[in-house]
Amino acid sequence: MTLVNTEIALSFFLQLLLGHVVGDFVLQPYWLVLAKRKGWVGLSIHVAVVTFITAILAWRTIPNWWVWMIVLFIGHLFIDQFRTFVFTDNTKGKGLLLLFLDQLAHVILIALIAWAATGWTPSSLALLPTLDAPNQYRLLAYLIGLSALISTAPVLEAEITVAVWAAQGQEITQTLRIDTSDRVLGSIERITAMVLILAGFGLIAPLIFVPRLLLMIYQGQARENRTAVTTKVITSFASAVIVSLLLINIPAPILLI
Repeated sequence: MTLVNTEIALSFFLQLLLGHVVGDFVLQPYWLVLAKRKGWVGLSIHVAVVTFITAILAWRTIPNWWVWMIVLFIGHLFIDQFRTFVFTDNTKGKGLLLLFLDQLAHVILIALIAWAATGWTPSSLALLPTLDAPNQYRLLAYLIGLSALISTAPVLEAEITVAVWAAQGQEITQTLRIDTSDRVLGSIERITAMVLILAGFGLIAPLIFVPRLLLMIYQGQARENRTAVTTKVITSFASAVIVSLLLINIPAPILLI
């Protein structure tokens, strides 16, 4: 594969991955989470959103790009229908395991599509840490990280909390609604912590999570359920650290205004 082809393949893969994170998490409100668990209508709307966002990002990146959007729609729908019709038991912390397996299946689907469409291989990711990596590819990588911190981390917080509760004998079978203050404050703290870690000030990054902890204490959450508060804060911090470690060797993109 030539350098040009490698860059195109890497771009297409990153576009698919960003489209997935945005469509599957950022643009999946609570009502849609519930709707897709009830049947084909909600499920189809969700998959259409993911495919539409991905199509915008991948528009004319490669020849016959639209064919692969159809493949993506069918593949995503096939994967998600298992959570709607087959694996519906979320007791005993199974929701966390199912979330992991679901996302693993989606990443594999994206990798297979990128490989079939462009010849993409994981080795092309080695281009990102180099100064030769085009700015737009580095920007895609950072946008994926930011999107994950904004909307994927809260879902992890909820699922890990439910799993910990289950281990303590407290079963929660319904889908938890993510509190708006948790989502907003959590996003701010995770992004700020990531910036500090990338800038070399990782030792003070944990302090960023103190305000939300104080808010939870003020609201009485810490007294009512210390497990949930502790799990959320630890998961939030861990998410920021993981994303930072993935991005730390990738030169920051130049934002052109």
